[in-house]
Amino acid sequence: MFGMGMWRILLAFLYGVMLGVLWECASMCVLLAATLVEHFCGTLVMAVLFLGFAAMAFAVAARADLGRPLLSIMAFRLTAQLAMTLGTGSILLTTMLHDTPVCTSDLLRTSGWRGPLLSVLRNALPHRVLRRIVGVEPPYGPPFLRVLAAVVSREWLGWMPSFGLPSLMALPGTITFKPGFGKRGAGATPVPTSAASGWLPGMQELTGVYTYACRDVAYGDFYYLFRYQAFWMRPAAMLLLHAFGSLLIKMLLMHAYAALFMLLAQDNCREAFRAEVTRRLDRLRRRIWPRPPVRLIPVEPGDLCAFCHEDLLPEADPDDKAAVAAAAVCAAAAERAAAAFSTFWNGRATPRD
Repeated sequence: MFGMGMWRILLAFLYGVMLGVLWECASMCVLLAATLVEHFCGTLVMAVLFLGFAAMAFAVAARADLGRPLLSIMAFRLTAQLAMTLGTGSILLTTMLHDTPVCTSDLLRTSGWRGPLLSVLRNALPHRVLRRIVGVEPPYGPPFLRVLAAVVSREWLGWMPSFGLPSLMALPGTITFKPGFGKRGAGATPVPTSAASGWLPGMQELTGVYTYACRDVAYGDFYYLFRYQAFWMRPAAMLLLHAFGSLLIKMLLMHAYAALFMLLAQDNCREAFRAEVTRRLDRLRRRIWPRPPVRLIPVEPGDLCAFCHEDLLPEADPDDKAAVAAAAVCAAAAERAAAAFSTFWNGRATPRD
Protein backbone atom coordinates (compact mmCIF):
# COMPACT_ATOMS: atom_id res chain seq x y z
CA MET A 1 0.00 0.00 0.00
CA PHE A 2 2.84 2.33 0.87
CA GLY A 3 4.58 1.51 -2.41
CA MET A 4 1.48 2.32 -4.45
CA GLY A 5 1.13 5.69 -2.70
CA MET A 6 4.74 6.55 -3.44
CA TRP A 7 4.30 5.62 -7.08
CA ARG A 8 1.22 7.82 -7.34
CA ILE A 9 3.06 10.76 -5.79
CA LEU A 10 5.99 10.20 -8.15
CA LEU A 11 3.72 10.02 -11.19
CA ALA A 12 1.90 13.19 -10.13
CA PHE A 13 5.24 14.95 -9.70
CA LEU A 14 6.46 13.82 -13.12
CA TYR A 15 3.16 14.91 -14.66
CA GLY A 16 3.58 18.38 -13.14
CA VAL A 17 7.17 18.58 -14.40
CA MET A 18 6.05 17.54 -17.89
CA LEU A 19 3.33 20.20 -17.88
CA GLY A 20 5.86 22.83 -16.79
CA VAL A 21 8.23 21.84 -19.59
CA LEU A 22 5.38 21.99 -22.11
CA TRP A 23 4.33 25.46 -20.87
CA GLU A 24 7.86 26.77 -21.20
CA CYS A 25 8.28 25.23 -24.66
CA ALA A 26 5.00 26.79 -25.79
CA SER A 27 6.04 30.21 -24.44
CA MET A 28 9.40 29.90 -26.20
CA CYS A 29 7.58 29.08 -29.44
CA VAL A 30 5.55 32.27 -28.98
CA LEU A 31 8.81 34.20 -28.44
CA LEU A 32 10.37 32.73 -31.59
CA ALA A 33 7.23 33.44 -33.62
CA ALA A 34 7.19 37.06 -32.40
CA THR A 35 10.87 37.41 -33.32
CA LEU A 36 10.24 36.07 -36.84
CA VAL A 37 7.25 38.34 -37.38
CA GLU A 38 9.28 41.32 -36.16
CA HIS A 39 12.14 40.42 -38.47
CA PHE A 40 9.96 40.20 -41.58
CA CYS A 41 7.14 42.68 -40.81
CA GLY A 42 8.50 45.09 -38.20
CA THR A 43 8.03 45.73 -34.50
CA LEU A 44 4.69 47.52 -34.90
CA VAL A 45 3.06 44.60 -36.74
CA MET A 46 4.45 42.15 -34.19
CA ALA A 47 3.16 44.18 -31.25
CA VAL A 48 -0.32 44.72 -32.76
CA LEU A 49 -0.71 41.08 -33.78
CA PHE A 50 0.47 39.33 -30.61
CA LEU A 51 -0.84 41.93 -28.17
CA GLY A 52 -4.19 41.82 -29.98
CA PHE A 53 -4.42 38.04 -29.53
CA ALA A 54 -3.40 38.40 -25.88
CA ALA A 55 -6.03 41.09 -25.27
CA MET A 56 -8.70 38.96 -26.99
CA ALA A 57 -7.79 35.95 -24.85
CA PHE A 58 -7.96 38.06 -21.69
CA ALA A 59 -11.38 39.42 -22.70
CA VAL A 60 -12.68 35.88 -23.20
CA ALA A 61 -11.16 34.77 -19.88
CA ALA A 62 -12.67 37.75 -18.06
CA ARG A 63 -16.09 37.01 -19.56
CA ALA A 64 -15.78 33.42 -18.34
CA ASP A 65 -14.82 34.61 -14.82
CA LEU A 66 -11.19 33.58 -15.35
CA GLY A 67 -9.62 37.03 -15.44
CA ARG A 68 -8.41 37.07 -11.84
CA PRO A 69 -6.70 33.64 -11.98
CA LEU A 70 -5.05 34.58 -15.27
CA LEU A 71 -3.70 37.85 -13.84
CA SER A 72 -2.52 36.05 -10.70
CA ILE A 73 -0.53 33.50 -12.72
CA MET A 74 1.00 36.22 -14.87
CA ALA A 75 1.92 38.33 -11.83
CA PHE A 76 3.59 35.30 -10.24
CA ARG A 77 5.62 34.63 -13.38
CA LEU A 78 6.66 38.27 -13.74
CA THR A 79 7.76 38.56 -10.12
CA ALA A 80 9.75 35.33 -10.43
CA GLN A 81 11.38 36.59 -13.65
CA LEU A 82 12.19 39.94 -12.04
CA ALA A 83 13.72 38.28 -8.98
CA MET A 84 15.79 35.94 -11.14
CA THR A 85 16.96 38.81 -13.36
CA LEU A 86 17.94 40.97 -10.39
CA GLY A 87 19.73 38.08 -8.71
CA THR A 88 21.66 37.05 -11.82
CA GLY A 89 22.49 40.65 -12.73
CA SER A 90 23.73 41.46 -9.24
CA ILE A 91 25.94 38.37 -9.22
CA LEU A 92 27.43 39.21 -12.62
CA LEU A 93 27.93 42.85 -11.67
CA THR A 94 29.53 41.98 -8.34
CA THR A 95 31.82 39.41 -9.96
CA MET A 96 32.85 41.86 -12.68
CA LEU A 97 33.57 44.66 -10.23
CA HIS A 98 35.40 42.35 -7.81
CA ASP A 99 37.64 40.89 -10.51
CA THR A 100 38.73 44.30 -11.81
CA PRO A 101 42.46 44.65 -10.98
CA VAL A 102 43.75 47.80 -9.30
CA CYS A 103 45.77 50.12 -11.52
CA THR A 104 49.02 49.99 -9.53
CA SER A 105 52.21 47.95 -9.39
CA ASP A 106 54.97 47.49 -6.76
CA LEU A 107 57.04 45.01 -8.76
CA LEU A 108 60.32 46.62 -9.87
CA ARG A 109 61.91 45.61 -13.17
CA THR A 110 65.00 43.40 -12.84
CA SER A 111 65.78 42.56 -16.48
CA GLY A 112 69.20 43.36 -18.03
CA TRP A 113 71.31 45.96 -16.28
CA ARG A 114 68.58 46.73 -13.79
CA GLY A 115 69.20 43.61 -11.70
CA PRO A 116 72.76 44.40 -10.48
CA LEU A 117 71.93 48.08 -10.05
CA LEU A 118 68.83 47.29 -8.04
CA SER A 119 70.77 44.97 -5.71
CA VAL A 120 73.20 47.81 -4.96
CA LEU A 121 70.67 50.66 -4.59
CA ARG A 122 67.80 48.76 -2.93
CA ASN A 123 68.85 49.70 0.62
CA ALA A 124 70.28 53.11 -0.26
CA LEU A 125 67.41 54.83 -2.06
CA PRO A 126 63.72 55.03 -1.27
CA HIS A 127 61.22 52.96 -3.20
CA ARG A 128 59.80 55.92 -5.15
CA VAL A 129 63.24 56.84 -6.48
CA LEU A 130 63.97 53.25 -7.45
CA ARG A 131 60.73 53.17 -9.38
CA ARG A 132 61.88 56.17 -11.39
CA ILE A 133 65.29 54.63 -12.10
CA VAL A 134 64.52 51.00 -13.02
CA GLY A 135 60.81 51.22 -13.72
CA VAL A 136 58.08 48.80 -12.73
CA GLU A 137 56.37 45.83 -14.30
CA PRO A 138 52.91 46.78 -15.54
CA PRO A 139 50.01 45.31 -13.62
CA TYR A 140 47.46 42.95 -15.05
CA GLY A 141 44.98 44.80 -17.18
CA PRO A 142 41.24 44.50 -16.71
CA PRO A 143 39.51 41.92 -18.90
CA PHE A 144 38.05 43.15 -22.14
CA LEU A 145 34.51 42.54 -20.90
CA ARG A 146 35.14 45.02 -18.10
CA VAL A 147 36.49 47.61 -20.55
CA LEU A 148 33.56 47.01 -22.88
CA ALA A 149 31.13 47.51 -19.98
CA ALA A 150 32.77 50.87 -19.25
CA VAL A 151 32.47 51.86 -22.93
CA VAL A 152 28.80 50.83 -22.97
CA SER A 153 28.03 52.87 -19.84
CA ARG A 154 29.71 55.91 -21.40
CA GLU A 155 28.65 55.69 -25.05
CA TRP A 156 25.32 53.88 -24.97
CA LEU A 157 23.88 55.00 -21.64
CA GLY A 158 25.29 58.51 -21.59
CA TRP A 159 21.84 59.98 -22.26
CA MET A 160 20.52 58.70 -18.92
CA PRO A 161 20.56 61.17 -15.99
CA SER A 162 23.23 60.39 -13.41
CA PHE A 163 21.91 62.67 -10.61
CA GLY A 164 25.49 63.46 -9.65
CA LEU A 165 26.34 59.83 -8.79
CA PRO A 166 29.43 58.09 -10.19
CA SER A 167 28.88 55.28 -12.64
CA LEU A 168 29.43 51.78 -11.30
CA MET A 169 30.85 50.59 -14.61
CA ALA A 170 33.32 53.46 -15.12
CA LEU A 171 37.06 52.82 -14.93
CA PRO A 172 39.71 55.18 -13.51
CA GLY A 173 41.39 56.46 -16.64
CA THR A 174 40.61 57.01 -20.28
CA ILE A 175 39.42 54.62 -22.98
CA THR A 176 40.06 55.49 -26.62
CA PHE A 177 39.44 53.69 -29.84
CA LYS A 178 41.68 53.85 -32.89
CA PRO A 179 39.96 52.48 -36.01
CA GLY A 180 41.59 50.95 -39.03
CA PHE A 181 43.84 47.91 -39.13
CA GLY A 182 44.61 45.31 -41.75
CA LYS A 183 42.76 45.60 -45.04
CA ARG A 184 40.51 48.46 -44.05
CA GLY A 185 43.28 50.97 -43.40
CA ALA A 186 43.42 53.94 -41.05
CA GLY A 187 40.71 55.90 -42.81
CA ALA A 188 38.17 53.12 -42.95
CA THR A 189 34.56 54.13 -43.06
CA PRO A 190 31.87 52.50 -40.96
CA VAL A 191 30.51 49.33 -42.50
CA PRO A 192 27.48 47.26 -41.45
CA THR A 193 28.21 44.10 -39.52
CA SER A 194 26.46 40.77 -39.37
CA ALA A 195 25.90 39.78 -35.73
CA ALA A 196 25.85 43.03 -33.77
CA SER A 197 24.19 45.10 -36.46
CA GLY A 198 21.54 42.44 -36.87
CA TRP A 199 20.59 42.83 -33.21
CA LEU A 200 20.36 46.61 -33.45
CA PRO A 201 19.28 47.68 -36.95
CA GLY A 202 21.06 50.74 -38.26
CA MET A 203 24.19 50.25 -36.17
CA GLN A 204 27.67 50.71 -37.56
CA GLU A 205 30.90 49.04 -36.57
CA LEU A 206 34.60 49.86 -36.84
CA THR A 207 37.41 47.38 -36.35
CA GLY A 208 40.43 48.64 -34.49
CA VAL A 209 42.07 48.73 -31.06
CA TYR A 210 40.79 49.87 -27.69
CA THR A 211 43.40 51.60 -25.55
CA TYR A 212 42.80 51.86 -21.83
CA ALA A 213 45.18 54.24 -20.05
CA CYS A 214 45.25 54.64 -16.28
CA ARG A 215 47.58 56.38 -13.87
CA ASP A 216 49.07 54.53 -10.91
CA VAL A 217 46.55 55.02 -8.13
CA ALA A 218 49.12 54.44 -5.33
CA TYR A 219 52.13 56.44 -6.51
CA GLY A 220 50.90 58.50 -9.44
CA ASP A 221 54.20 58.28 -11.31
CA PHE A 222 53.45 55.95 -14.22
CA TYR A 223 50.72 55.56 -16.79
CA TYR A 224 49.80 52.07 -17.84
CA LEU A 225 48.44 51.32 -21.31
CA PHE A 226 46.38 48.25 -22.16
CA ARG A 227 45.34 47.50 -25.74
CA TYR A 228 42.53 45.26 -26.95
CA GLN A 229 41.96 44.53 -30.61
CA ALA A 230 38.21 44.43 -31.04
CA PHE A 231 35.37 46.48 -32.54
CA TRP A 232 33.49 49.62 -31.62
CA MET A 233 29.77 50.30 -31.88
CA ARG A 234 27.98 53.54 -31.23
CA PRO A 235 24.23 53.31 -31.84
CA ALA A 236 21.83 56.18 -31.48
CA ALA A 237 19.80 56.44 -28.31
CA MET A 238 16.51 55.82 -30.14
CA LEU A 239 17.83 52.61 -31.69
CA LEU A 240 18.91 51.40 -28.27
CA LEU A 241 15.52 52.25 -26.78
CA HIS A 242 13.84 50.47 -29.69
CA ALA A 243 15.89 47.33 -29.07
CA PHE A 244 15.18 47.24 -25.34
CA GLY A 245 11.51 48.06 -25.89
CA SER A 246 11.16 45.22 -28.38
CA LEU A 247 12.85 42.83 -25.97
CA LEU A 248 10.54 43.93 -23.14
CA ILE A 249 7.42 43.45 -25.28
CA LYS A 250 8.47 39.96 -26.32
CA MET A 251 9.26 38.95 -22.74
CA LEU A 252 5.84 40.19 -21.59
CA LEU A 253 4.18 38.29 -24.44
CA MET A 254 6.05 35.13 -23.52
CA HIS A 255 4.86 35.31 -19.90
CA ALA A 256 1.30 36.28 -20.89
CA TYR A 257 0.89 33.31 -23.22
CA ALA A 258 2.58 30.99 -20.70
CA ALA A 259 0.06 32.13 -18.05
CA LEU A 260 -2.77 31.41 -20.51
CA PHE A 261 -1.40 27.93 -21.20
CA MET A 262 -1.09 27.24 -17.47
CA LEU A 263 -4.68 28.33 -16.92
CA LEU A 264 -6.05 26.21 -19.76
CA ALA A 265 -4.22 23.15 -18.45
CA GLN A 266 -6.96 22.82 -15.80
CA ASP A 267 -10.06 20.99 -16.98
CA ASN A 268 -12.70 23.29 -15.48
CA CYS A 269 -10.98 26.44 -16.71
CA ARG A 270 -10.54 24.95 -20.16
CA GLU A 271 -14.22 24.02 -20.40
CA ALA A 272 -15.31 27.51 -19.30
CA PHE A 273 -12.93 29.15 -21.77
CA ARG A 274 -14.08 26.86 -24.59
CA ALA A 275 -17.73 27.57 -23.84
CA GLU A 276 -17.16 31.32 -23.96
CA VAL A 277 -15.22 31.03 -27.24
CA THR A 278 -18.04 28.94 -28.73
CA ARG A 279 -20.60 31.50 -27.57
CA ARG A 280 -18.65 34.37 -29.14
CA LEU A 281 -18.19 32.49 -32.41
CA ASP A 282 -21.90 31.71 -32.53
CA ARG A 283 -22.73 35.37 -31.93
CA LEU A 284 -20.33 36.41 -34.71
CA ARG A 285 -21.84 33.87 -37.08
CA ARG A 286 -25.33 35.16 -36.38
CA ARG A 287 -24.28 38.73 -37.02
CA ILE A 288 -22.66 37.82 -40.32
CA TRP A 289 -25.42 35.46 -41.47
CA PRO A 290 -28.61 36.56 -39.64
CA ARG A 291 -31.50 34.15 -39.48
CA PRO A 292 -34.87 35.00 -41.07
CA PRO A 293 -37.35 36.81 -38.83
CA VAL A 294 -39.79 34.79 -36.76
CA ARG A 295 -43.04 34.19 -38.53
CA LEU A 296 -45.94 35.67 -36.54
CA ILE A 297 -48.92 33.36 -36.29
CA PRO A 298 -52.28 35.12 -36.09
CA VAL A 299 -54.24 34.46 -32.95
CA GLU A 300 -57.54 32.72 -33.48
CA PRO A 301 -60.39 31.95 -31.11
CA GLY A 302 -59.62 28.89 -29.04
CA ASP A 303 -55.83 29.48 -28.79
CA LEU A 304 -54.39 29.14 -25.28
CA CYS A 305 -51.95 31.46 -23.53
CA ALA A 306 -48.49 29.95 -22.87
CA PHE A 307 -48.35 31.55 -19.42
CA CYS A 308 -51.78 31.22 -17.83
CA HIS A 309 -53.19 28.51 -20.13
CA GLU A 310 -56.37 30.45 -20.67
CA ASP A 311 -58.02 31.43 -23.92
CA LEU A 312 -56.17 34.22 -25.72
CA LEU A 313 -59.43 35.60 -27.10
CA PRO A 314 -61.97 35.04 -24.37
CA GLU A 315 -65.42 36.36 -24.78
CA ALA A 316 -65.22 38.60 -21.76
CA ASP A 317 -67.77 41.10 -20.69
CA PRO A 318 -66.49 44.63 -21.32
CA ASP A 319 -67.77 45.63 -17.93
CA ASP A 320 -65.70 42.89 -16.20
CA LYS A 321 -62.52 44.82 -15.32
CA ALA A 322 -60.68 41.76 -13.93
CA ALA A 323 -61.09 39.79 -17.14
CA VAL A 324 -60.00 42.75 -19.26
CA ALA A 325 -56.88 43.25 -17.08
CA ALA A 326 -55.96 39.55 -17.25
CA ALA A 327 -56.26 39.60 -21.04
CA ALA A 328 -54.04 42.70 -21.23
CA VAL A 329 -51.37 41.08 -19.01
CA CYS A 330 -51.35 37.94 -21.12
CA ALA A 331 -51.08 39.98 -24.34
CA ALA A 332 -48.18 42.06 -22.98
CA ALA A 333 -46.34 38.93 -21.77
CA ALA A 334 -46.80 37.22 -25.10
CA GLU A 335 -45.54 40.30 -26.91
CA ARG A 336 -42.39 40.51 -24.73
CA ALA A 337 -41.66 36.82 -25.15
CA ALA A 338 -42.03 37.07 -28.92
CA ALA A 339 -39.72 40.10 -29.06
CA ALA A 340 -37.08 38.39 -26.89
CA PHE A 341 -37.15 35.24 -28.97
CA SER A 342 -36.92 37.24 -32.18
CA THR A 343 -33.88 39.12 -30.83
CA PHE A 344 -32.18 35.86 -29.82
CA TRP A 345 -32.99 34.26 -33.16
CA ASN A 346 -31.42 37.12 -35.11
CA GLY A 347 -28.20 37.04 -33.05
CA ARG A 348 -28.51 40.32 -31.15
CA ALA A 349 -28.27 38.54 -27.81
CA THR A 350 -27.19 35.26 -26.31
CA PRO A 351 -28.90 33.03 -23.79
CA ARG A 352 -26.51 34.41 -21.15
CA ASP A 353 -27.50 37.99 -21.97
